[in-house]
Amino acid sequence: MERVEREIARLRAIDEDMARALEADDERARSASGREGEGATSAGYRDSRRHTLQRHRDVLQEYADELRRLRRDAEDAAERESLLGGRAGSSASGGPDESAEARLIRERARIAGSASAMDDIISVAQNTARELFAQRGILQNAGAKILTMTSKFPVLNNLVLAIKRKKNKDAMILAAVVAACTTFVLLYYLSK
Repeated sequence: MERVEREIARLRAIDEDMARALEADDERARSASGREGEGATSAGYRDSRRHTLQRHRDVLQEYADELRRLRRDAEDAAERESLLGGRAGSSASGGPDESAEARLIRERARIAGSASAMDDIISVAQNTARELFAQRGILQNAGAKILTMTSKFPVLNNLVLAIKRKKNKDAMILAAVVAACTTFVLLYYLSK
């Protein structure tokens, strides 16, 4: 980086020398404007030199911007490395002189441990699903048995119908409460 900075400083000095030389040439042209032989040829030559000087300054600015960007990227990479590398002397990270290969092996072990834990969680979820399906079958069988009993005993049939009416009534009340709350919320937001 220092070498690049020195080269950029050298380019700046060259640009300044070119600008001074161009200004001196302009002064000579102005002082000699009264003499014959000067004209469009020298003006065109000075314009091309000004254009060249401007192009050199643009290129120098691009180099300086690129150097700043690269320096910032290098600092970011060093910071990222220090963060990912762990704390110096830490036994969990293996220390500051731990190789990249060792860190990758340790990371791979962590990923394998996470995968194993996920497999355990998935197996627990599958067992729970099996249990729920078994309970569903038991409840369906119980429902079928209750229906057969209600057909045999009319008193039970009346009891089941009363339970259904109560359930429907509760569902209607709940729907009315939800509708009222939704209406009040909408009115509140519209009134703001």
